[in-house]
Amino acid sequence: MCDPAKRDDIFDRLKYIPIGSDDVYLTLSGELRTRVNYFSNPQGRKSEHQRQDSYRIFVGTDLHIGEHFRAYGELARGPMDGKNIGSPSGTLSNDLLVQQAFVDGTWQVGQVDVGARVGRQVFIDGSNLLLANRDNNTVQTSLTGVRAWARGSTLRADVFDLYYTTYGNGGIGDDPIDWGRRFSGVTAGIVLPKHLFGGSKLYLDPFVWRLRNREATWGTETAREERIYAGAHLWGEAGPVTIDWTANHQGGSYGSRDLDAWQVLLAGTYRLGKANTAPRLGLHFDYATGEAPMGRAS
Repeated sequence: MCDPAKRDDIFDRLKYIPIGSDDVYLTLSGELRTRVNYFSNPQGRKSEHQRQDSYRIFVGTDLHIGEHFRAYGELARGPMDGKNIGSPSGTLSNDLLVQQAFVDGTWQVGQVDVGARVGRQVFIDGSNLLLANRDNNTVQTSLTGVRAWARGSTLRADVFDLYYTTYGNGGIGDDPIDWGRRFSGVTAGIVLPKHLFGGSKLYLDPFVWRLRNREATWGTETAREERIYAGAHLWGEAGPVTIDWTANHQGGSYGSRDLDAWQVLLAGTYRLGKANTAPRLGLHFDYATGEAPMGRAS
C-alpha cells in the first residue's frame, strides 16, 4: 500500500501511513461484528428462552520501524444485551480491554527467518480442536509472555511461554494476567515432499505442550493440575482430498492422581469435480479415551 497506484479501496490509505520516512509507518485495522444467539430451554431445562445480542469491536494499530521491528496494540469492546442473559463472563460482555499489546523483531540468518514476540497476544498453533482463540465469544482468548521462532523453506520451530488473561466486565483495569495458568511448549513444522500421492501440499506439525493450573476446580475439589500434550497434526491437501488429522496423548496429574488420555481427531473432504467450486463430501471423526485413579476421567 506504499504505492498509491495500488490503492483501489477507500480503506487502503489506512494500511500505510508514513511517519517521517518510508520504512516507518502505521497500519490501522478494525473489526465490527454483530451476533445473535438464541437458546430455547437454556441448559436443557424447561424455562424461558435466552437471547444474547453481542457486538464485537476491535481497533488495532501496527507500528513498523524499519524492516525488522514492529509494535502492535489492539483495543476491544464487547457489549451485550438481550433477554435473560444473566451474568455473562468477561469473554462475552466487556466494556473495554487491551486484547493485544506486543512488540516483535524479525531477522534473517542465512536462509532462515528468526524472530521473537513479547507481550499480550492472541495465540493459536496446531490443531484448532486442541488450541483456538474461541472466536465464537465476543472477546478472543489472549495470553501474555514470549514466543520465538525459526522458519526455513521446509522446516520451522516455535517455542513459547505464556500466561492466560483473566477478563473482567469493566474497563481496561480489570483484565489481569493469571500467573497461576501457564501454557508453554514447542511446535515444529515439516513441509512434506510435494510428490507424495501424485502431487500434494501436506504439512506435519509435531508438538509437546505443557498446561499448568495451580487452582483447577473439578466439582467441589480444587488442586494443582498439570497436563502434558505430545502429538502431531497432519494437514493439507492431496489432489481432491483435504485432511486435518491430529493424534495426541495427554498425561500429567491432577492433585495426587495421574492423568492418561488419548485423542484422535480426523477430518477430511473429497472434492467432487476438478473445479475448486465443486461440491465436497466431508467426514469428521473424533475418538478420545481417558484413565485416572479412583475412576476419575481425565
